[in-house]
Amino acid sequence: MARLSPWRSFALAALVLAVLCAPARAQAPALPPAPANGCYVGPITNFLAADATQPGVIDLIFFGALGSRVEFFECVDDTLRPLGAIAGRPDAGAKLLEATTWDCARPSRSFVARTMLPDGRLVAGAYAVRTGSCATRFELRVPRRAAEGSVARVRVVDRWAIGDFKPRLCIASPRGEKVCTVMGFKKAVTIRTRRFRARMDGRWRIELRVAKHRVRRTVTVGGGRAPKAPPVVLATGDSTMQGVDNFLADELGDAGTVRSDVRVGTGVSKSNWQAIARAQVKRYQPRFTVMSLGVNEGFPMTTPAGAKVQCCGGPWLTEYVRRLRAMTVTYRRKTAGQVIWLTLPLPRSGPKTETITAVNAAIVRAAQDMRRVSVLRMDRLFTPNGFTEVIRYRGRYIRVRTADGIHLNVSGTAIAARVVAAAIRKLAA
Repeated sequence: MARLSPWRSFALAALVLAVLCAPARAQAPALPPAPANGCYVGPITNFLAADATQPGVIDLIFFGALGSRVEFFECVDDTLRPLGAIAGRPDAGAKLLEATTWDCARPSRSFVARTMLPDGRLVAGAYAVRTGSCATRFELRVPRRAAEGSVARVRVVDRWAIGDFKPRLCIASPRGEKVCTVMGFKKAVTIRTRRFRARMDGRWRIELRVAKHRVRRTVTVGGGRAPKAPPVVLATGDSTMQGVDNFLADELGDAGTVRSDVRVGTGVSKSNWQAIARAQVKRYQPRFTVMSLGVNEGFPMTTPAGAKVQCCGGPWLTEYVRRLRAMTVTYRRKTAGQVIWLTLPLPRSGPKTETITAVNAAIVRAAQDMRRVSVLRMDRLFTPNGFTEVIRYRGRYIRVRTADGIHLNVSGTAIAARVVAAAIRKLAA
């Protein structure tokens, strides 16, 4: 066996001694076990967000974890259901992508997350979100007209793109003879097709039964006037539209086809919303556009003359109004569309109070003297005397705000959607 030189023996001994004497690396404190009953995971000190803008899935983002491992849960029947755990970068939120899927039976969802910070503090966040219900999950694609004796094709599309569901499709002839079939969607299957032969003239009725909801279309065979398609309602804006869009679809039912296009994190002062508006109009051709936008504002803007204006003085407000009016003209589609702007409820406190107050003033000012443009004052509905978490609505006190003090919670978005639906029905009458 070869012997080490005195120098190498000394170096090896020094290395071993250094390893043995080195201080142990600080370990992140371990999280205590999650409670078996109840959904309390710790003091709500941090912001948890649920992003349900991508149909079918929900992303969860926890802010302020400082690189610590974050555990995410859903609260179901006062019991925690683990969704996963992840550690984000110290300077960014911990994001659990596709944490869970939408569920027809549970459109209102509640989430909590927790972590142990490097200094040993247990912190948590909570957030509730309302996803689409079965009323908006499936789309029926049928020809508006068909020749007598031809084969018509009915396509059932899962807009959530997750499958694992069994809606029931019924086809009724003009005489009332009805044939119903279960359309089984396996996991990840997004489209199924059914064909029928149009053996007689008249109006054939197609109905898709999804739990307690119904999606109905008609096919006109032979002569007669084809039924008029329901108007397209575009629900768009920033995160303040999230939840309102899905409740709006439920409220309108067959009276309108709601298309949701929420752009989280965008703002008129930081994003090219005029380009977004043009693309949306080209894609959806909406009869009604419902817009809720303004929690991400306050950025400097450059006017057409090249001047840079700072929030939230007169010049900034003037430029903001100019941009809102340009967007509104695009959404009006000359004379084919109508626009409904929603002002924003006032936040709890902080710098957003000034910017949201300025945004609300700009919305009201921009809509003045514009035809086919309405403003629904959500600030007066939810914060008539300043910020409040609870309002009195239809004889009851209802908590309407999320823990962040900015957004509406599930109950709040339901109330807002009901107000919007009533306005659309009135305009469409």
